[in-house]
Amino acid sequence: MTTTLTAERLAQAAIDVGILTDQDLQGIWSEYGTRNIDFEPFKQAMLRRGLLTNYQLDRLLAGYRTGFFYGDYKVQYGVGAGTFARVFRATHMKTGQLFAVKVLRARYSRPGSDDKRDLFRREGELGAQLKHPNIVAIHEVKSHGPLNYIVMDFVEGQNLRDFFKVRGKFDPMDATKIATDMMAGLHYAFQKGITHRDLKMSNVILSSEGEAKLLDFGLAGLEGGGDDDTTNPRTIDYAGLERATNVRKDDTRSDIFFAGCIYYQLLSGKPALAETRERSQRLSKSRFEAIKSIVEVNPATPLPLARVVMKSLELDPARRYQTPGEMLTDLKLSAKRAAEAKDHAADEDAVRLEGQDANGQPIKLMIVESDTKMQDVFRELFKKQGYRVLVTSDPDRLFQRLYDDVRAADVLLVSSGQIGRDALEAFNKLGKDNRTKNLPVVLLLGEPHAAWMKEAAGGPRRLVTKMPLKSKELRHAILAALAGK
Repeated sequence: MTTTLTAERLAQAAIDVGILTDQDLQGIWSEYGTRNIDFEPFKQAMLRRGLLTNYQLDRLLAGYRTGFFYGDYKVQYGVGAGTFARVFRATHMKTGQLFAVKVLRARYSRPGSDDKRDLFRREGELGAQLKHPNIVAIHEVKSHGPLNYIVMDFVEGQNLRDFFKVRGKFDPMDATKIATDMMAGLHYAFQKGITHRDLKMSNVILSSEGEAKLLDFGLAGLEGGGDDDTTNPRTIDYAGLERATNVRKDDTRSDIFFAGCIYYQLLSGKPALAETRERSQRLSKSRFEAIKSIVEVNPATPLPLARVVMKSLELDPARRYQTPGEMLTDLKLSAKRAAEAKDHAADEDAVRLEGQDANGQPIKLMIVESDTKMQDVFRELFKKQGYRVLVTSDPDRLFQRLYDDVRAADVLLVSSGQIGRDALEAFNKLGKDNRTKNLPVVLLLGEPHAAWMKEAAGGPRRLVTKMPLKSKELRHAILAALAGK
């Protein structure tokens, strides 16, 4: 069909495919007083009155007789397209309610593509079990011969990938709200025994009300069928992480890692993983090992948020959050602490040179911490305050350095995070030894070790603090130990 056709013939084509009725058109015929009107004014009148959308009109003009309806759903226009499916905005014929209809492409609905069609149906049925405010709900799954579609909530908003392209780095509180919503959805799905397997920015929708909602649980499998399928970049990333960490394909800790990647990028404006199209590089373990500390990339990241990010990105699955619920709890606590520290930036400026002595020389701060990512967090935190930061992961090596030269450090920070009770014992040993008993020391106890506080031999220059605490509180503890207060 071309635009040389008359208005009446276009109207008849719309009636023939069922997109309009003759009654729908009576208003236009009455407006012009005739059916013998020019094509262009008629077309514009239908668009203006909302009788047709541009999508419907284009299909009619191209001569298509299908693609206007999927079951009880009338297609208005396309909202997204991928290699394996298209997504349309549609209205329910009886209720007028808006929905999103995801339709498997025709080439995967033909005979010989049963694996793709069956997987599309199975994953749609799986997702239909999930009813949560932070998951886009699936209402209907249809799979019969060439007709394969999934009916979902239509969410007014934008996917996070497109939103990030416009906005770039997010405010820490906004980023944390999005991450919290994501983990709430993952936590609910985890309780149902379902993992996502395709976490990426394009599968997170930000609604017009500001809520983040997850899409496409398990649909990464559409990108192929085998264990080594690598046609979807995020599928490759999951495969690379699973090979590097020796976990099974449905391990929820892999979802946690990629949720952490999204949170990292929102906070820093930079991707956690090096971006590459090369398959072998995406699968390489070194790519996951090379993630920089969030504090190094964005020094303004509040320390409580930095801890959550870096724990979610631990390469060793045993040191990562074990469930989405664990990360969700930490995110909520961190958001509260960050909200209470709105004066953080002003405070940072006020004490920018706190790491220098009266002569303007850097104070030597020795940090005892075995977690390499936390070493980076502490190093960046104190370096920007003017300290000369030295790091060791072994308390025994610390003592050897101090015995060789007690002036090797002006103040010590001993963290129990990964070292455990050895950190407490080192702290007490420093206080007993005549060579080190006057050295300012701060013992930082991790949350699981808070009960050890009563065993720590403190003093004016020997302070004990515990997580959670803000970065400025940790800095002030170092200053207090130096002052002997």
